[in-house]
Order: sequence, then C-alpha cells, then structure tokens
Amino acid sequence: MKTRIIRVGGMTCAACVGRVEGALKAVPGVQSAVANIGNNTATVVYDETMATEADLAKAIVGAGYQVISENREEAAREEQRDLDLRRRDLYISIFFAVVLSVIAMGHMFGLEIPLDPLPFCLVQLILCIPIMYGGRRFYKKGIPALFTKNPTMDSLVSLGTLASLCMGLYNTYRVYTGDISAMHSLSYDSVGMIIALVSIGKYMEARSKMRTNDSLRKLISMAPDEATVIRDGVETVVPASELAVGDIVLIRPGEKVPADATVVSGESSVNESMLTGESIPVDKRPGDTLYGATVNGAGSLRARIEKTGEDTVLFQIARMMEMAQGTKAPVANIADRVAAVFVPTVIVIAVAVFIGWMLAGRDIQFSLTIAISILVIACPCALGLATPIAIVVGTGRGSQYGILYKTASSLEAAARIDTVVLDKTGTCTVGHPAVNSVSDESVIGIVAAAEVDSEHPLAQAIVAYARDRGVELPPHSGFESVTGGGVRCIVDGRKVVVGSGRFLAEEGISVPEGADDLASAGMTCILAAVDGEYRTTVAISDPIREESPSAIASMHADGLRVMMVTGDRKDTAEHIAGELGIDEVHAETRPGDKLEIVRDLQVAQRRVAMTGDGINDAPALTQADVGIAVGSGTDIAMESADIVLMNDDLRSVPAALEIGRATLKNIKENLFFAFCYNVVCIPIAAGLPVLLGFDGLVDQMPMISALAMACSSVSVVSNALRLRKFRPRALGEAAPR
Repeated sequence: MKTRIIRVGGMTCAACVGRVEGALKAVPGVQSAVANIGNNTATVVYDETMATEADLAKAIVGAGYQVISENREEAAREEQRDLDLRRRDLYISIFFAVVLSVIAMGHMFGLEIPLDPLPFCLVQLILCIPIMYGGRRFYKKGIPALFTKNPTMDSLVSLGTLASLCMGLYNTYRVYTGDISAMHSLSYDSVGMIIALVSIGKYMEARSKMRTNDSLRKLISMAPDEATVIRDGVETVVPASELAVGDIVLIRPGEKVPADATVVSGESSVNESMLTGESIPVDKRPGDTLYGATVNGAGSLRARIEKTGEDTVLFQIARMMEMAQGTKAPVANIADRVAAVFVPTVIVIAVAVFIGWMLAGRDIQFSLTIAISILVIACPCALGLATPIAIVVGTGRGSQYGILYKTASSLEAAARIDTVVLDKTGTCTVGHPAVNSVSDESVIGIVAAAEVDSEHPLAQAIVAYARDRGVELPPHSGFESVTGGGVRCIVDGRKVVVGSGRFLAEEGISVPEGADDLASAGMTCILAAVDGEYRTTVAISDPIREESPSAIASMHADGLRVMMVTGDRKDTAEHIAGELGIDEVHAETRPGDKLEIVRDLQVAQRRVAMTGDGINDAPALTQADVGIAVGSGTDIAMESADIVLMNDDLRSVPAALEIGRATLKNIKENLFFAFCYNVVCIPIAAGLPVLLGFDGLVDQMPMISALAMACSSVSVVSNALRLRKFRPRALGEAAPR
C-alpha cells in the first residue's frame, strides 16, 4: 500500500470534504481517503497495482475540484493567486452591491431616485449581473453538486440567490404589466448583499487558512537556496537543489547547512533550534552529523553530503507534519456524521417552512423570503472547519517547540492522558553514561571488546573508557545481544558474558555478594564473566538531566500519575527516582515487562503515555495510548512512537500533553459554537421573529442571514488561530523557533 498526499483546490465546507472522500474511495484499490479542509489536502492510501496517481487526480477533478501542484512553492503561488482572484471578485461584488442597495433602498433614507418604475427595476437587474459574476464560483460548484445529489454550502448560496433573482424577475414582470406596486417588492438587493457578504466571509476564511499553515511554510523556507561545493579542489556556488550525495561542501561561519551531512574537517558550534527548539548551539567535530537548514557558528566546516532534497531530516519533519495535519481526530467523527446530512436537511427544512407559511396564509413573497433566509444562514462551513483548522494550528505550534505529532489522533490522545510512564536511561538521565570505577582493570579490554558491537549507551561508555586509556581491544566474534539482559561474545577465543547480575545468574554464573553494591548510590553496575567465572564490576553513572526535576514537577502539577520503568537495578532506579520526585518505580524490567506494565495500567482504565528512547522501549511505546520518543532515541523507538521529540528536554513531554489539551479544548469550543450557531440561527431564519411580532425584519432577513453565515466561519477560524500564541507552562520562558 502507498500513502499519497494530494493538494486539493476548491473545498469550501464539510460537504465538500465528504464529496472528495467519496470520489476517492470509489476508485478501485483505494483503501482509505481523508480530505482536510484545514490545509486543503487529501491523504489517500491505495494499492499501486490497482490504482494510479492519474486515477486519483481524475476522481478529484470529476467531483468538481482541482488538483494543485505537488511542488510546495508552486502550490503556495497557486494559493496566493486564488486569494488574489477572490479579492478582485470581492471588490466587484461589494462595489455593485453598494450601488444596488443605494438605488433599492435610497427612498428609506430620503434619497429620491429619478427613475420610472420599469427602468427602476431594470437598472437593479443589470447591476445584479456583475455581482453574480463576482460570486460565480458559488454557481460553478453549487449547481453541479445539486445534480450529483451531493449539495454543498455553495449549493445553499446558489439556491438562495437564484430564488431571490427569480422573485425579482417575477415582480419586474408585474411592473411591466402595469402593477406598479410590485416595484417595492424587488429582491435584487438581497442577491447582491448575500453574495457580497458571503464572499467577504469566504475571503477572510481563505486568508486565515493560509495563516494556519505558516509553521509548515516557514519550516520549508528555512532550507538555503545555495551551497558552496568543492569539486576538483575548486569552490563553486551552486543551487542547493543540485547537490548530490557524496559532494563536499564548505560551510562558512553564519551560513546554513545546505543538506544533511557529516563533518569531514573543522570544528564549530551549530544552532539546531529550528529542528529541536533548543537555543543552545551543539558542538560539531569530524564525524558528527549536520542537519540541513541549521546555522553554523563561528567555525568553518567541510562536510560530506549524506542526504538531499526530501530525504533530509527537515523535509521528513515537514512530511510528518503534513501527514498529521491530513489525518482526522476521533472527535471529528460526530461533526462528519452531521455534515453528511446537513445540507440536504437544510434544503428540506427550507421547503417545509415555505409550504408551512403558505398554508398559514402568507403570500409567496413572504414565504420565499423566509426559505431563502434559511438556505443562506445555515453554515456547514463552521462544522467542517471546527476540527481540521485546530489540528493544523496545534500540530504547527508543537513543531515550533520540537514536538512532532504523527497523526491527529495522537494529538487528541495526548489531551486525555492521565498516567506517564518514563524510561530512565536517556530519558530522565543524560543518556551519555561514563565509567566511574572498574573493580578489575586487567580485563577491561576483554569486556570492551565484547561490547564494541552493541549500540547500548552503557556498552559505549565501557568501550570509550577502554580506548581513552589506550587499551587494545582483542579480536572478537559471535556477538549476541539479549535485550534487557546483556551480551555474549567470543573474545580472543574466550567466552565472555557481560550484563546485569540477574543475567549472569541466568547464564549459570555465580556472582559474589556485594558485586553490585554501588547501585545504591545511583550507579549502574555492569558485571562481566570470562569462561563462566565472574571477573569484574564496572560502575557507570548517568547524570540526571538538568530539566528532569522540573518536568516531573510539571506533570504532578497537571494531576498526572508518573512512574519510572527501567531495566536497571532496583537500588539504582530508586535512587534516581528519589532525586526526581517519582514515587512509583518498576526496576529490573525487560521489554516484555514494560509492555505488561502498560497493559495492566490500561486494564485499570488508565490512559497511558510511555516515554522512551531505546529498542527495549519499542513494544511499550506501541502498546501505550500515546508513545513518546525522545530525539536522541533509536530509529525503532521513533517508528513505534506517536509523538517524536526533536530534543532531549524531558519538559517537552508535559508540553506535548499541554498542547494536546489546548487543541482538544479549542476543537470542542469550535464544535460547540458551530452546533449552537445552526441550532439557534435556523429557527430565527424560519420566522421566529415574526411569531414574536417583528414582521418588519422579514425583508432584511436574507441579508442578515448572509452576514451571520459569513461571521460564523470566520469566528471558528479565528478561534483556532489563538493556538498560535499558546505557550506550554512546562517549558517556562522557552521561546518557539
């Protein structure tokens, strides 16, 4: 199966979303399709052997929408051109609508229009033409949607304005036949004001939607346009897009890194805040990794390009954001169900109310005006925008703090977490352990040789210790790693076992009493045996991260239950937990044990977030309601997680949950407003003021309805945009990138 993100133009409401999704799902081979009005995309999962990209594009176009260019820059230009066109059409509609209103209602303000009855009618009719041209997109999309039995918001506006136009034409005919009184019952001004007011709302909505994607656009724009490449000893400035893997580039002080690379020569510090959210520069030396778009400090670097274009970390982050923004949160399901039947229901209500007022003895003009008001005031846009706009803004805000949500579901799930399970090494601690002591230095070379192929931080600490002391590592073979236990290896023809005391015991090796006493002081004790006999204990310490205590305090302040689960010794784990203020500790656990602990919590109706960075954390990360992987973690951990932290700051964990809660609250506010708006406004438009004795409002009801409808969509988008200024308490004064 292949996942494809397609940029779609022309979606205006929840009904449009359903129509695009339905068209895509009808293509053979499409497993799922999710359209998002917030960022104008459709995320499609399909079988490449049964469907092609051309098939998907054909389905979208066939449904009445446009496929926008894949090139992000071109897509942005198309979006801007569409906004400029909307603005031009808006100016046309407003100008002629104002002129039309002055002519139609000037007598109400003492303005005498020197026109005979028939010219008076015809001038208004002529003025409607440019107004309807300015609002032509309503008819181009709304009318065909009626015939395909998938009416949209545009259909409601089209029906309302065409009904008003027909009423105006009917009364113009009456004037032509001699009934001069009909000149006061024209409704051409309603056509003009409905189109003008709704167009204002749609323009403001489109402009606001562009702002929702600012985070993604700013992220992509950070990539430099040019790079200095060294070929055949000659420095040449080339477009960054022309770089190839293996090229050697020169990165001068203050320049951006053009793509992901490895330092070949030189030393410097690099500002990686645009990726991680951390403002402190990172020291770089030969062999270290550089990421595209990060900023070089005072030193000059030469680096070998490893990844270019969309293979870089920057573009992978952008893609992850785009994927998250293109998914649906579970909370959106209720809105989707309502939206699916909303427009047809509104049309039925309008027809029923029209018939009802006619049966009540009202004339056709009164009844039609009421029906038009219902069609215009109903707003599926607010329902359709309530969730996706908030998701787009929320995920974008998270990315500014180095917090990446993989899906909309993970963002919502983060809001509901009540229990946080933390790994110790690399999560609560720095993750760069160092050897404190070795009980028998004579075998450190053998122990280091057994650990040299391991990626575990403790193993790397032992290897570094041996090499720093110039110890030569003997040849080794048959390396075998036991996750959560230790390693087995043949070193210089001798069988070496390295790991925890429990692991050595399971291997049938007798461990003397007190071999791991240093664990009570917060150190991790690694024991080693050679040819079945215990030989040495390596005591390793891993400092607590500076931010970890405040992160734990923030979680407790938010009412979260915090637990530490680690494979380390109980004494070591309890010492670290005591310093952090964590009351619940599960030590000496294996990957399966971590998984069972998470499952047990879920059985007890707890909503669990698991945070870790290692391979041994992957099963628990997958099982948890929300898996959170720290940025320094393994690829497996990051693949298993729902949220990826691009930095090592543990405060990002409560911050990620805070952003989730703020986003979910915003979604609920939007949905509440959207539902309440329609529940309250539709009865008002149906004639409630008349029943209360306010008959004089009827003639103005279509225009009032248009204004209310325009304001509803803008209000939802504006509320969602408030998330752009949200600051997680857990991060204190930390500024977003």
